[in-house]
Amino acid sequence: MSEDDSGAAGARATDERSAAEDGAGSGDSQSDSDGDAPVERSDEHAGDSNESTATLPPAAKSSLLWGVVGALCFLVLIQGYELLTDQRISFLVKFAVAVLVGVVAGGSTYAVRGRLPAENESA
Repeated sequence: MSEDDSGAAGARATDERSAAEDGAGSGDSQSDSDGDAPVERSDEHAGDSNESTATLPPAAKSSLLWGVVGALCFLVLIQGYELLTDQRISFLVKFAVAVLVGVVAGGSTYAVRGRLPAENESA
């Protein structure tokens, strides 16, 4: 393949990509120039490029983060306990209790959200 052939192939691929992005073509599907299977297009999310489809509501995100903070605080406290005493706790027990603390902290934060007044929020 000569340089002219590779340059023409690259330009043709660029033209096909820009045509596919611009919506040029007929019908709901487009096919490449090689005659391969048609590529399906979806126009329902064409203008939603800035929106994320997997976002959590603020209340759930806050509760999840409080659960992570609770689990990490437990792990810090258990590490301090092990450093100050001669007793050692198995990794599995630490992990299981940290998960339990995280679930309880996150769940209770989500459950009481809106029921308790927040001092730092203006009403």
